[in-house]
Amino acid sequence: MALSSDAVFQKIIDGVKDNEAKAKSVNAVFQFKITKDGKVSKEWTLDLKNAKVYQGPAKDIKVDTTLTVADEDMVDIALGKLNSQAAFMKGKLKIAGNIMLTQKLAPLLKTESKL
Repeated sequence: MALSSDAVFQKIIDGVKDNEAKAKSVNAVFQFKITKDGKVSKEWTLDLKNAKVYQGPAKDIKVDTTLTVADEDMVDIALGKLNSQAAFMKGKLKIAGNIMLTQKLAPLLKTESKL
């Protein structure tokens, strides 16, 4: 099933490929659980220790931080329409694991172009 946030992750994949050193400087593994109608419908792994981004659960690596967010909220966060901290406070963004690492993730999520 295609989700609106797929474009966000494609942009992240391109960004990581364009600047592997910057991605590796984050040195963490993030698991995104994207929900639709209250159920997890897609998972993405951002393995920024090895500069890899792929759909599905983490393969043979420990996840540092898991983020659960609705498809449309993920798009709004990427477009800057929804502040990630505000989303977290409102319960739209759930974070498990090392919450401090998410601050390093913010620059990768920002997208200048229209989705």
